[in-house]
Amino acid sequence: MSVRTIILLLALPLFLLLAAINSVLLYREDTADMEAGLREEALAAAVTVAEFAKASPNPYADLAEPRRLATLHNVNREITGLDALYLTGPGRQTLNLLSRPIALVREGRAPAQADVLGTWEDAKGRHLITALAPVGRGTMVVADIDAEPLARRFFHLKRMSLALVAGAAVLAMLIGLIVARRVIGELRRTRTIIETHGDRQQDAPLGIREVRDLADAVHLIDASVASELRRLGRRGGEGDPAIGIAAARARHFPDLSMDHAGVALAIRLLPSGPAGSFYVCKAQDDGLLFAVGEMAGDPAAAFASAVAFASYLSSSPADKFTECVASAKQVFNAKTVHVSGLHAGAGGLVTLGLYGNSQAMRDYVERNPGLDPETLTTDLAALFPDAGIIATASERVAAVTR
Repeated sequence: MSVRTIILLLALPLFLLLAAINSVLLYREDTADMEAGLREEALAAAVTVAEFAKASPNPYADLAEPRRLATLHNVNREITGLDALYLTGPGRQTLNLLSRPIALVREGRAPAQADVLGTWEDAKGRHLITALAPVGRGTMVVADIDAEPLARRFFHLKRMSLALVAGAAVLAMLIGLIVARRVIGELRRTRTIIETHGDRQQDAPLGIREVRDLADAVHLIDASVASELRRLGRRGGEGDPAIGIAAARARHFPDLSMDHAGVALAIRLLPSGPAGSFYVCKAQDDGLLFAVGEMAGDPAAAFASAVAFASYLSSSPADKFTECVASAKQVFNAKTVHVSGLHAGAGGLVTLGLYGNSQAMRDYVERNPGLDPETLTTDLAALFPDAGIIATASERVAAVTR
């Protein structure tokens, strides 16, 4: 498994949810087309009979004529879902134009023009769509269309929407829990490898490719640092590991002075700094980012972790520098990490110390404007020898001669 596979797994519920939303929208559009068809069907039936009734001087007598009524019965049977069709008016008996009885007669004033009422329920709970067409003198034709298929589609639409959303949510939670458990377990095992210098035997190899590569790189760096410490210890004659660590630290973290994109940076790792202290800087298109910190653990382990941490950050993308620092702090057992930086055109000057009186350092910088970062760092290193690490960055200026 790789990080790419993990991202694809986490994105799967989102794709399923989008597909579900698309299906629901298509189903809803189909349901809306069905409702429009039923409304047009009810309106057509009511208007057709109303136009015939308007042309008759006595619509009740003409429509009630046996042969004409039988013809209407036969024709209306061909209209799918037609539940009721009748002529009604104030003070007149309702004329049923279908061969089956009317369940509910709608009473009221005739509309000024043909109209369709929305879906409603009768006393039996049936869903109907009603169309009204005026005839004249308060008389109107009423057509009821059975809307039960439409109501069932609405019910299925709601149920399908809830089921799809709930299914996508459950799948997302399950995949998230499985992936989170896997990733956390891999990171914990990587941290164990770092803390034990790879001495503890693992029951199974790490499953995530990037984490396995990181653990292998840490193991190689740790082995290289341990070998160098042993060599330097032998050279010192006394075998004092502090001497070897100090020499190795000077090699891995030498004094740094650099200019990039209009920003000047100077960093000094002081002799008083802990064995696990480190610095790392990253060039960006418009400036510099840098971090200083200290790793926890005994001196040898802390120094090895510092070298591994700095190596990892040096190989990270410049635009992900801050995120990589945050994610790697726990894995490498960092005790303290400070991140800062300066972009061209931002102005000002940045001073950062691992320990010591930060306000006193800033006061000194403010009292000495115009000094370049290298001169300021040298001065601060002499004034604050217990700071561990001192870093100063500013926009490139001409050096002041003193």
